[in-house]
Amino acid sequence: MREAHISWHANSIAKSEYASIAKVAHKLEVVAHLDIGEKGIRQLIIPTFKEGMGPEDLNKIPFLAFEASFLENNDTGHLVVWNSHPLSLAAIGFQNIHILPPYTFGGDGIEITVRGVPSGISDFLKACRLFLPPDQVKIVEMADDEEKLEQLLTKKQIECVIAACSVGYYQTPKNTSLRLLSEQMNIPRSTLQEHLSRAEANLMNWAAESLRKN
Repeated sequence: MREAHISWHANSIAKSEYASIAKVAHKLEVVAHLDIGEKGIRQLIIPTFKEGMGPEDLNKIPFLAFEASFLENNDTGHLVVWNSHPLSLAAIGFQNIHILPPYTFGGDGIEITVRGVPSGISDFLKACRLFLPPDQVKIVEMADDEEKLEQLLTKKQIECVIAACSVGYYQTPKNTSLRLLSEQMNIPRSTLQEHLSRAEANLMNWAAESLRKN
């Protein structure tokens, strides 16, 4: 797995179609991708409009089409738009990459994070250079989930977690008890509890760190 941090500076944006955003909004923050269709990507955005501008003015941007508003007092909140920029359309064609929200684009620049297999990242960067060459690209190699878990947990911890999940120990309500699980695995209950507690702590710390990065 690979992650690419791609950015375009203000000077590059000023020479592109993205420059039209600056006439309507200071910035548009994409917080979610809602749908993919023939006309582009349906996005949930948080706009920061310039004075006197509003949702309908987004239609002045050649590659955006305003669809729905969830703004409070027509000022703060979320909008739904369709984005048909060639760069967005190019991203649709790659099944083995994912552009990670949130990200912001506007007159001051664009920064996006793309995650996927190395070949997909490479092909997407080639497409970027055709439509709008990036000013900066930083590649980060990522361990896959299986390799990462093997680094986080001992073999015994993995064995205990798999066994606990398989009999519904983590369901609500629990389908079994720690005592019964320890008897089934033929290990002391205190030992089992220690393995599960350490595994749970490591997994939660890993999850929190991953969420902070995203």
